[in-house]
Amino acid sequence: MSGTNENYKIVGKGEKTIVFIHYFGGDAGSWHWLVERLKKNHTCVLLNLPGFGGTEALNEPSIYGFSKFINDQITALKLEKYVLCGHSMGGKLALYAAKIMTGVKPKKIILVAPSPPTVENMSEPDKERMLNHPNKEEAINTVNKVIVRKLSKKRFKYAVASQLRIEDKTWDWWILTGMKNNIADRIQQLDIPVHVIFSHGDEVITTEAIYDEVLPHLDKAVAISISRVGHLIPMEAPRKLAKRIKKITKDLVAV
Repeated sequence: MSGTNENYKIVGKGEKTIVFIHYFGGDAGSWHWLVERLKKNHTCVLLNLPGFGGTEALNEPSIYGFSKFINDQITALKLEKYVLCGHSMGGKLALYAAKIMTGVKPKKIILVAPSPPTVENMSEPDKERMLNHPNKEEAINTVNKVIVRKLSKKRFKYAVASQLRIEDKTWDWWILTGMKNNIADRIQQLDIPVHVIFSHGDEVITTEAIYDEVLPHLDKAVAISISRVGHLIPMEAPRKLAKRIKKITKDLVAV
């Protein structure tokens, strides 16, 4: 399995396969600093969701539409044994994609600071500010608001640029509709082990949200906390995150 197209990028040739679903403000490249630490023993499939990373958007963005896209890529790549890893918005999509997958389901799911399967809260001032898109000044403000650790110049620049590449309708959909879509009842009895990685310093997906809005809706969940980091865990603390992921995938062996 190898190659790159607008839908995904594959990094590494390890026997353990992880499919990565990026956060709302990001794209496939947002995982770069993390997968550099995983590629020796993992094959990392980095998805670009439609409308992100300069890709063609869905005609009508929806939780179902994005989840079906994720499953279509997994099926096309003929993945037989893999882990699904989603960050923030990608976490919510990972859960629904796994639930509706009619082909080979993931062996494990890793959620990184996941948007809750219920409703993700965003203040009205933040919502109003973020709907002004694309706007470089607001993109910079958004990155500064969600991080705790200072990003390197290259990472910060990427986090800003990836926001500006998101298609307008797709951007508005998540803020106005997607984050409010409650899928909790639709992911009941998801018989797959789920590892929820979060930070006590995250002001976007708070510890309270993890324990009140995420974990109660998962039958097989393990909570793993990371300290002194904000919402952009894959970019702020790739070494710490890679260490947790290696532990989770330790017993995963390709068939």
